[in-house]
Amino acid sequence: MRQIGKNRDELEESTYRELRLLEEVETTPEVSQRHLANQLGVALGVANLLVKNLAKKGYIRATRAGWKRWVYNLTPAGIGRKAQLTARYVERVLDHYRKVRTLLQKDFQDVNFSAESRMGIYGTGELGELMYMILTDMGVNKIDFIDKDGGKEFLNQKVLSLISIDPKTYIKIMVAYSSDIESHYAIIKNHGVLEDQIVTLLGASQEDSITPISEVS
Repeated sequence: MRQIGKNRDELEESTYRELRLLEEVETTPEVSQRHLANQLGVALGVANLLVKNLAKKGYIRATRAGWKRWVYNLTPAGIGRKAQLTARYVERVLDHYRKVRTLLQKDFQDVNFSAESRMGIYGTGELGELMYMILTDMGVNKIDFIDKDGGKEFLNQKVLSLISIDPKTYIKIMVAYSSDIESHYAIIKNHGVLEDQIVTLLGASQEDSITPISEVS
């Protein structure tokens, strides 16, 4: 089961990189491979292989525009492939939203929210953003983002450091991590957050585990 999940995640990551590369090429035809590597978070050699692979499949046309300078354009097949991957990405986002919302609704079925209810989200990644969207849809307006260090901004809000908060001011604090959840649970518990205040996604089964929405299937 774990091997199947690992292979699926690797495939999703690969297709997401393909979508990002096609987007970059469409937006900036004279983009360098070094820039592509930085945008995709991969080594320069990997970016080079990705470009060659997509050119071989007929999705990208590479034209020399000078010494060590190339211009990349999407072919009609590349435009179609980008549209296909974009549709999959949108469906992936919606699927994650529905999945996380269902899990949170189960956790909050005995919680009476009011105008003064304050919720905390521990984590500032894609899952944290999903949780924020779901809470606002549920009518919760007072939401704080919390992290181990704090100080940065996320969704136009200042992220609070874990050590600076008063746990008693929160009705619930949600762990916005999809992996190593137990460790993050232990961290916030050690900072005075009570067990019945902490909400995680540990209720998800192996097949329905929450993975980053950037991984396109």
